[in-house]
Amino acid sequence: LKQVYTSGQPLIGRGVPVAVQREQGRPIERRYIDFVYQPITGSDGSVTGIFLQGQDVTDQKRTEEQLRLALQGGRIAAWNRDLTTNHVSWSDNSWDVLGIGDGPASDFMDRIHPEDRAHQREALARMLSDGTPYGIEVRFIKPDGSLIWIEHRAELRRGSDGLDSLTGITADITARKTAEIEVRESEARYRKDLEAAASVQRGLLPADGVTGNLRHQGLLEPSTFIGGDAFNVIRRSDGQLSFFHIDVCGHGAAAALVSVAAYRLISEAAMRDVSLRPEELVQQAAQAWPADLPFFTMVYGQVDPVSGQGSLVQAGHPHPLLVRHGGDIEPLGHGGLPIGIDMGPSYEAVPFELARGDALLLYSDGIVEAENKAGEIFSEERLHALVRQHCDSLSASLLSSIAHQVRHWSRSKRLDDDVSALLLEHIG
Repeated sequence: LKQVYTSGQPLIGRGVPVAVQREQGRPIERRYIDFVYQPITGSDGSVTGIFLQGQDVTDQKRTEEQLRLALQGGRIAAWNRDLTTNHVSWSDNSWDVLGIGDGPASDFMDRIHPEDRAHQREALARMLSDGTPYGIEVRFIKPDGSLIWIEHRAELRRGSDGLDSLTGITADITARKTAEIEVRESEARYRKDLEAAASVQRGLLPADGVTGNLRHQGLLEPSTFIGGDAFNVIRRSDGQLSFFHIDVCGHGAAAALVSVAAYRLISEAAMRDVSLRPEELVQQAAQAWPADLPFFTMVYGQVDPVSGQGSLVQAGHPHPLLVRHGGDIEPLGHGGLPIGIDMGPSYEAVPFELARGDALLLYSDGIVEAENKAGEIFSEERLHALVRQHCDSLSASLLSSIAHQVRHWSRSKRLDDDVSALLLEHIG
């Protein structure tokens, strides 16, 4: 006050800390005030009094401090650009975040990566044209030469005086972008590995072909790149054909690895000892299957490729369908336990005979259990109806029709389960 009286000049304070005790006995608080000491002068110019005005700005001060800490912690710099002068004012932490401070807009624009400048110019032009705020992610070269990724957000402020400005924030998002790039590269490598694995898995499956009077054809559409279904047709040294269709519990890469193990176990057993009857081979497979691996369901059988006489064993798999030339369908098998559920189950073989024009269809539960949007399954009944529609030309169109109808039923780009089938048809 003495200074104002003596000098006759006003005194202005902004955010000045003061200690306040609101009532006697209460704790002293730290508050922040804006104040003005305005001298009142007489006719002779001497100070006759002082006008005092003060405002408590504690909440504003604390909000500003919280914002400062948020900007600093999040590596975010706030800015304002005067469109009349193109001068940009930055928050105090801009040097730490970007390595630049207040100055012409070109200081910032020139440090955007050359390949990203057109993107920034287009976003700015659109905003100046229609007033729509923008947010872009571009590369930024700091004065020390280091490259960072930034997210640059801006909005247009229309001034009542006709002077427009831009305001916004610029955040260093290098850590996030680096992580995103690493994830994309990792996903690309994983996808490449899965594609290679899918190629290997398909390479294990038998090519469509004819042996004697029997024609065999397979279908495999995994729910992902690779799946847990597999099948094989093996010409044995005694002239018989062994065939099997397996479905491992689960989906994806893990199920595919188990599927390969199961495929090898059954294929090698079928070729190693041709004297084994189907029920004996399945029994031995159940005993040999490691207890720490997931279980799998299977149909395994043997057939004479000339006469069409054979037998098969069902181990928890959907019932194979014996399709007669006239369209009659006979489900085969007695159910049985999946491989890996019990170390000592017993299995019973079921005989069958394929006459000219007859066929045997082995399929996975991914076909009959496929659900539509309403949760209704495709069902065995629909599969039987579809088979009857193709009974005159089974191998030519049945399997492709099954794949198409299941996808149409589920109305999804991705199957929920692997879809596979093996068809043996007597054409002699």
